[in-house]
Amino acid sequence: MVNSLDRPPAAANSELLKRPEAVIFIFLAALFVLWDTYLDLLDEVGSTTLSTRQLAQRLGTTAKILRLRKRQPNFSDWTSSLDPDGISWVYSSGGLYTPKI
Repeated sequence: MVNSLDRPPAAANSELLKRPEAVIFIFLAALFVLWDTYLDLLDEVGSTTLSTRQLAQRLGTTAKILRLRKRQPNFSDWTSSLDPDGISWVYSSGGLYTPKI
């Protein structure tokens, strides 16, 4: 019988990955971390709403141009090209603009 202390660390790790419960645990841990990161990003983006004036200032344009273009089909692409962070914006009722997710 070989003592686990006699094995090199690489061999111990490779045997650990042969156990289904270890692989499932690693997968679930990675999934949890990714999901938590995704939720944090959604909270950060979802809480950002801007008025016409605020978005015009962010995009370096005027409120009048925003009002003229907000209903055009390529509005999100247009805002993305002007936004300093490349964020696409959409117009929602109530006169507010939100990031496109």
